[in-house]
Amino acid sequence: MSSKSKKSRLVSLYADRFGEPFTTDEVYGYWLFVLGTVVAVVGMALFLVSMGAGRTGTREIAYLLSGSGLAGAFAGLVVGQSFHRRAKLFVYAGLVICLAAMAWFLTVFPRGWALDSASAQGVVIAYTVGLALITLSGAIAPISVGQSRARREIETALASARADDEADDREIAALRETVEERDERIESLEAELAAAREETAAAETAAETAAAETETARGDAETARAEATGLAAHLEQLEDSSATFDVYRDTAGQWRWRLVHRNGNIIATSGESYASDRNARRGMRSVTRNALGAAVVWQRDEEEPEPVVDPVAETPQSSFELYRDADDEFRWRLRHDNGEILAAGTRGFSSRSAAERSIDGVQSYVGPADYLEFDPAGIEVYEDVAGEFRWRLVHRNGNVLGDSGEGYASRSNARRAADRLQEVAGDAALDTAEGVRFETYEDAEGDHRWRLVAANDEPIADSGEGYSSRSELENAVERVQEYAPAADRLTMADAAVEVHEDDAGEFRWRLRHRNGTILGTSGEGYGSRSGAVDAVNRVKRHAPNAPVDEGEAAAEESDE
Repeated sequence: MSSKSKKSRLVSLYADRFGEPFTTDEVYGYWLFVLGTVVAVVGMALFLVSMGAGRTGTREIAYLLSGSGLAGAFAGLVVGQSFHRRAKLFVYAGLVICLAAMAWFLTVFPRGWALDSASAQGVVIAYTVGLALITLSGAIAPISVGQSRARREIETALASARADDEADDREIAALRETVEERDERIESLEAELAAAREETAAAETAAETAAAETETARGDAETARAEATGLAAHLEQLEDSSATFDVYRDTAGQWRWRLVHRNGNIIATSGESYASDRNARRGMRSVTRNALGAAVVWQRDEEEPEPVVDPVAETPQSSFELYRDADDEFRWRLRHDNGEILAAGTRGFSSRSAAERSIDGVQSYVGPADYLEFDPAGIEVYEDVAGEFRWRLVHRNGNVLGDSGEGYASRSNARRAADRLQEVAGDAALDTAEGVRFETYEDAEGDHRWRLVAANDEPIADSGEGYSSRSELENAVERVQEYAPAADRLTMADAAVEVHEDDAGEFRWRLRHRNGTILGTSGEGYGSRSGAVDAVNRVKRHAPNAPVDEGEAAAEESDE
């Protein structure tokens, strides 16, 4: 029986229940064993029913089914071993002899059935010879003739496939090592290129300085004095400028700038509108290089000065309070001497030492922490707790719109991944079959998520969080498409201060470590961005040297 023959229903049923067989002998042997066992069990049941009734027709059928079923079950076990075809002839011969013995039994039972009769002994001897042929074939044939050719071919193919898989694994490992070596070489070359550029820039600066000094030495002293006099007069005239710069919104809600004389005449305008006041200020700065004396007036609903870091107070007017909350966890808050809460921890800690370590982190990082400005979104490249580099796209309201989804071995690799996002996010379609696209799916908890993949299905970014509805997910994808291409690249040292607007329209601040952990927050909202900036400046001034008041926590522990 060849394993390559067309599958019968018995073979298909066996494959569905137990897996693909090596040969059809394995299948037919199994079903013959099942059939023989069922027939034998039925015969034994009839025998039990006929007990006490003498040698009746029911007793005859019981003997017939029991003997035939037992022989069939033995034959099925041996056939399923898949050894050589010629050896199986003994199995089939033994089965035929057993069945012939049972047919002979029908002619003897019940009238001539007596164990001391010649006919009864002949039936028993024939049945025993048949069973002996079946069992001896199962015990001796595998040793003497071996497996069937079909089984040997399949096992040889499996061994060859395993060898091919191992070769492929070795080749993949070698390719990975090659890629890692190439990445390390690229990073080394980038570092060498950066160093060479710095050396070149320094050499060019030195050459320009030397040329300028030589040119000055060759100049006429009287000419130099005349130029100096003219320059002084020009600067004096500029300092007496009678114009100011206005930065304002036009009727379309876009930002523009204009240079206005004190008599009301408009001297110059931006000529074009800008999407944000920040871009308008950039355009204005290129003009101020030639109008040094002009003052700048921002026509805005609310003044938002650039953050100015106050010096750290040697004798701070605040202290850290360490206390236990309602859940019996340790928390901290920074309280000013006037009772105002300046900052608070974001979560509770199971031990006092963990809370004290959190306070130490705030004292170490808040003073030198830079301000991150999102206008309206920025890309942060940072190092996570595992020492890998990642990026995230953050909106100015503090929401993380997307992240890298994986870590990178170097900061340069993470930056290149962020560049890739900015190149393709704006043109990527939603749920298309090919090309760069946003794929949407549901996670194990039923939340909606997205991931941005390249044309070769390589992941570029993912949502980082789930959304409760499909509409929220689509809105999130639209925000990434809108903000990612023009997002500023933000550099974070050990930690940074983020001032953001919450859902209630109030401004808050938080101190974020470069690994993404929130170290502390304002604890309350402010009506303006400048109010939040002033609040965090007070923390920068008082927190680094503030003492820790453990009185309340210690008192609670003593009560226990």
